[in-house]
Amino acid sequence: MTSPDDDLKARAKQHVEQLPAETALGNADPAGGVDDDPKVLDEAAREERQS
Repeated sequence: MTSPDDDLKARAKQHVEQLPAETALGNADPAGGVDDDPKVLDEAAREERQS
């Protein structure tokens, strides 16, 4: 007989397996991300901090 904890673990594992990789890793981007060059974004962030 399975315990309630075993069932919960099985359901949680199944749920996580169905998530997109970025969500399962904990760094989901609700805006959907960008296709821009990350170097350009990093440079813009540095310039914004300096001003």
